[in-house]
Amino acid sequence: MLFSTVYSLIETGISGMEFDTTATKHDERADVSNSSTVKSGDIPGLPSSLTPDLKAGMRAISVSSPGKKMALVIGLVIILIIGVAVGFAAFKKAPAPVAKSKVPVLTVTAERAALKAMPRVVKVNGTIWPWDPLTIGSQVSGLSIQSILVDEGQVVKKGQVLARLDSSVLQAQLDQEKARLEVNQAALAKAIQPNRVEDINALRDAMSQAEASVAQERAGLKRAQANLHNALENSRRYSDLARQGAVSAQDAGNRDTDAKLADADVRSAEQRVRAAEFLHSQAVQRYHMAAVGGRREDILMSRANVAASQATVRQLEAQIAQTIIRSPVDGLIMKRDAHLGDIASTSKSMFSIVRDNRLELRAQVSEEELAKLSPGMEVDITDSAHSHEIKAVIREISPLIDLETRLGTVRIDVPSSAGFKPGNFVRGDIRVGDSQVLTVPSQAVLTKNDESFVLVLNQENQAQSHIVKTGNRNANLVEVLDGLTPSDTVIVKGSGFVKDGDYVRVGVAN
Repeated sequence: MLFSTVYSLIETGISGMEFDTTATKHDERADVSNSSTVKSGDIPGLPSSLTPDLKAGMRAISVSSPGKKMALVIGLVIILIIGVAVGFAAFKKAPAPVAKSKVPVLTVTAERAALKAMPRVVKVNGTIWPWDPLTIGSQVSGLSIQSILVDEGQVVKKGQVLARLDSSVLQAQLDQEKARLEVNQAALAKAIQPNRVEDINALRDAMSQAEASVAQERAGLKRAQANLHNALENSRRYSDLARQGAVSAQDAGNRDTDAKLADADVRSAEQRVRAAEFLHSQAVQRYHMAAVGGRREDILMSRANVAASQATVRQLEAQIAQTIIRSPVDGLIMKRDAHLGDIASTSKSMFSIVRDNRLELRAQVSEEELAKLSPGMEVDITDSAHSHEIKAVIREISPLIDLETRLGTVRIDVPSSAGFKPGNFVRGDIRVGDSQVLTVPSQAVLTKNDESFVLVLNQENQAQSHIVKTGNRNANLVEVLDGLTPSDTVIVKGSGFVKDGDYVRVGVAN
């Protein structure tokens, strides 16, 4: 009321400053009238002790000359200062708060915090990941994708064709290299045996003929040698007879001439034998050269050309085989990055496969709780919506603890039939045994501003709020890690309707 009155006076004073000098005289008469009215009583909304001061201020305003607007403003400021002072004095004289009544506001039930056996559960959460994700790409670059035979979400077998690349250019190169290989193989065959079979047979026949000639000449030599022997015997006998006078000297000379002719025939036969043997050796050499084949150097060069062509053929065949993209394992197509017409590259992924369609939960666990876990433990896993729950098993516990977060990784096998997909966020409970812990009923634990608290009753049944740190919980009990002692009694039923400091009446629980 005080400030509204001051505000009205200020508003009236400021509006009065806008009148012209003609209206000022009229205002002076009105101010005199108002002054007489103020004298007759107090101003509404102000304390009676303030009235004389306010009257003095009003008179100061009323007697102000019309031209001195500044005096009016000063008067209004004085009124405002007086109002603030009065308000401050009233605030200091305000009565002290009255202590809260000890009358019970509600009948509640209460229980004492107690040590009870409770299952120890390590809670984990994380994202579902493929057990061994595989990235499938192309081993050749620069070829366009000709066909795609699978899509995301499809289960594939090892060796199944996923996609095909355009291999027409490689196929043409392969055909060309195969033709070159045939040429090199023919050259090798010619280097190994440059002579035709007919030529070899002719050389073999010539060798046989030369061998027959040798035999024939050797037979002629033997005949000549026999004739020489007879001629020498006849010459010697006729020579003896001629000395005896039995034959004429002419006959003896004829027989000596026959012996000399026979000797010449032997020498001629020997020469013919040597000539026949030489021709035979030449024929044998020509035959053996033809039968053995080409030179060793030519054969080695031809074989090297054939080996190079064979290697190129195998390389092109391998590249063509690589244009057929196959699955290396059984699994699930998690992602497809390949599209028809794309140019394949060795640095680009085409498919992502979940190996053997196996999934796992990679949970981060503190090093204190990590010591409680071991491979083979069962895990109850639920999705974020708690729509279904499945059983899983710890497969592996990482031997490494992160130096910054002090967390270790627990790998939990998730059945593929569970319906989870890579990327799902899930929660898990791992039961590690029972232990005696301090507990209170779950109804006794309240939450405010992300903090858990309970209402503890003192000896006068007054509720006092205690912030607590909670642990595991089940349907009826909550583990209290900090904030309570076994001697504390907490409100259970009705705790949501009681405030800190309220007095309550403790009833009997049903």
